[in-house]
Amino acid sequence: MDDDEIRSRFDGRGQVEISGGASVQERAEPIAYALGYELIRTERTRGCGRVFGLTAPVTVHLFFRRDDDPRARRRAERTIERLRAGGPVLADDEPPPAPPPPPGPPPPLVHRPPAPRPRRSMEPQPPPPAGPPRPRIPPRPAYPTPPPPPPR
Repeated sequence: MDDDEIRSRFDGRGQVEISGGASVQERAEPIAYALGYELIRTERTRGCGRVFGLTAPVTVHLFFRRDDDPRARRRAERTIERLRAGGPVLADDEPPPAPPPPPGPPPPLVHRPPAPRPRRSMEPQPPPPAGPPRPRIPPRPAYPTPPPPPPR
């Protein structure tokens, strides 16, 4: 995949996917950056089986998302103006994309005091029921019921 084909994929859509060999990744990332896109995910897959005794090549799938930040949009506008004037996609004076900053430290742990226990009421409690508790279901008979008498 040559640079013009890569460039044609970045036509203003919200998301772009490019697949190819490892060399495609090296060329696609700076072009995407210049046209206002950011790399969001990379997947590497290996072809199945062996081809003539050689290991199958690795295919790289790159997923880009349009960066709507004003700086990225301005960078894309300058790149498109340069292309219309017959210039290169990548300007020599623009720095390559910087790696994303490392994630910040996790937020500090906040010690929360335990929840207060419910207070017992100062009112006197009702007395417990007198006698054993009543069963909810009547008990089963100790033997089965006799069959009905035969008809006469």
